[in-house]
Amino acid sequence: MFEVVLRFTADGPAVTGEWSSDETALRKFRSFVGVYGDHATATITLTASGPEQPRALRTWTREHGETVFTT
Repeated sequence: MFEVVLRFTADGPAVTGEWSSDETALRKFRSFVGVYGDHATATITLTASGPEQPRALRTWTREHGETVFTT
């Protein structure tokens, strides 16, 4: 499963969505970046989960832009 999480404050309320397709989740991540990415405190994260612990694939903040994590 793939999850996209949008938060405006650390550990605050979140808007989330889950998809079984990585392509769909990445499209939603990019959509969130397009709509909310310019907000000063927004953090958008794309994670993958499976038999192992969830792991971050990408994250976005206005300050740092997009960070892509490799395995």
